[in-house]
Amino acid sequence: MTRHFPVRTLATTGLLLAVGLLLPIVFHSLLGAAGGRAFLPMHYAVLLGGLLVGPVAGAFLGIATPLLNTLMTGMPAVAILPPMVVELTVYGLAAGFAHHRWRLAPLWSLLLAMTAGRIALGLAVALVGPSIGLKAEPVAYVLAAIVTGLPGIAVQVVAISLLLARGRLERSIANR
Repeated sequence: MTRHFPVRTLATTGLLLAVGLLLPIVFHSLLGAAGGRAFLPMHYAVLLGGLLVGPVAGAFLGIATPLLNTLMTGMPAVAILPPMVVELTVYGLAAGFAHHRWRLAPLWSLLLAMTAGRIALGLAVALVGPSIGLKAEPVAYVLAAIVTGLPGIAVQVVAISLLLARGRLERSIANR
C-alpha cells in the first residue's frame, strides 16, 4: 500500500526536523549538556510535528531527530539513544492521534503525549536497557528524567499551547 503525503506535510515535517536538529545545538552551546537535559530541546519539534501534521510525521520526527542528532553531535549519547527514540516516537504518535484522530485540544493532546512518552521511556528502559548496558531502575529513571526536565516541560506546555492557540498556526499551515 502506497501512502501519499501532500507537499505541505513534507515541507512542514522537514522544517520541524531542521528545528529539532538546530535547537539542541543552540541549547547545548548556550547552556551546556545540563541545559539540554533541563530544557529538552528535541521534544519541541516532535510534539509540534504530531500536533501540526499528524501521527505519521510525529513518529518520523521522533525517530529521525534523536538519530540524526547523535550522528551529527554525539548527543544524545548512544547509550541512551534507544529509550529516547522510543520516548520521542510515542510523543509524536500520541500527540498526532490525540489531536487529529481524537480531536482533543492541543493542551490535552500535549499532556497525553507527554504522559504516554514517559511511560514508553520506562518500558524501554525496563525491556531494552539491560541489553544495551543501561543499568537503571525504570521508575527511578523516568522520575529523574521528569524532575530534571521540569523546566523544559513547563516551557513546552506554555510555548506549544501559545503557538497553537485557537488553531491559528494549524490553519496557516493547512491553508497554504
